[in-house]
Amino acid sequence: MSQVTLYGDCVSGATILSNRFIDIYMGNANDAQIKIYLYLLRCIGGNMPVSVSIIADFFNYTEKDVLRALKYWEKQRLLKLTFSESKQLTEIQLLPIQSIASTTQTALQAVTVEPSTAERTDAKVFRLPEKPNYSAEKLLDFRNKPDIAQFLFVAEQYMKKTLNVNEVSSFLYMYDALGFDTDLLEYLVEYCANCKKKSIRYIESVANSWAASGIRYVEEAKEHVADVPPEIYDVFKAFGIRSNRTPLETELTYVRRWKSLGFSTELMIEACTRTVMATHDTSFAYADKILSNWSRENVQSLSDVERLDAEHAQNAAQTESTRENHSPKTQNTNRFRNFEQRTYDYSALEKEAFQ
Repeated sequence: MSQVTLYGDCVSGATILSNRFIDIYMGNANDAQIKIYLYLLRCIGGNMPVSVSIIADFFNYTEKDVLRALKYWEKQRLLKLTFSESKQLTEIQLLPIQSIASTTQTALQAVTVEPSTAERTDAKVFRLPEKPNYSAEKLLDFRNKPDIAQFLFVAEQYMKKTLNVNEVSSFLYMYDALGFDTDLLEYLVEYCANCKKKSIRYIESVANSWAASGIRYVEEAKEHVADVPPEIYDVFKAFGIRSNRTPLETELTYVRRWKSLGFSTELMIEACTRTVMATHDTSFAYADKILSNWSRENVQSLSDVERLDAEHAQNAAQTESTRENHSPKTQNTNRFRNFEQRTYDYSALEKEAFQ
């Protein structure tokens, strides 16, 4: 990408970080977001050239990672981004924190980001807002909003059923606690229905994941799902991974590879289940070995897996039988039987006996 114009208030030769950033924003941002914001402060203070590709190369991130972080800070109203008609980023304006600090604290209470482990530096583990037990009155008020009533009608068409109280309560949670507007809710249900996943539990798990990724608008969701195969959430469930965690790029790479090999979600889940049984761990690499072997054996269904299992058991039994037949017999070391075996011509002995 081309060079970006970066401007804002700064002190030349120094990188100054507001205490408000530390107190209000730092605890809710992941490592990549913090690094990129600090790098922008460094660049503007040192009058350094800036572009998405320069930032990506500096931190060894992808350009999409950088853009995602910049849009996160724009949503926090610490940056203002300007794009050209061709959707290329052209300007980044650093906004003063003091002007919006009073309104930010409340907004940030909805979702809290925790630090990730060293080997999962790009992952975000969120403490989601607790799902309330909504009263009948609250649910009725929710239903009676014109835009909500329209959305619920559309949701019933996609889900092919009349929504029950639990399902309406879940949508109210997404709307009220996660901050999804009706456009995003409608796209969420459409997306899950296209993935042939119409249960409210699945829809809510995807919503939690989107909230963890900072998604609040339909365009962001479309960009996100273009990069994330829906099967990742089934794989997470099979591995026992929390569905609201943002998938790592390495995990997405594995799932994309499995899809390219033509494996169904059912077979991916089976490979993950066998991985956990064999290793007691969530090893994408181990599951990949299983699926790679199945690909070589042209496995296309669970019945093919059962056939391979049966063939393997039969071959193992034959190998064991062959090994036993060819193993050396144990010699008897009894001293009374420790003599050389002789062969006799009994016909000749009989003739000699009667001469």
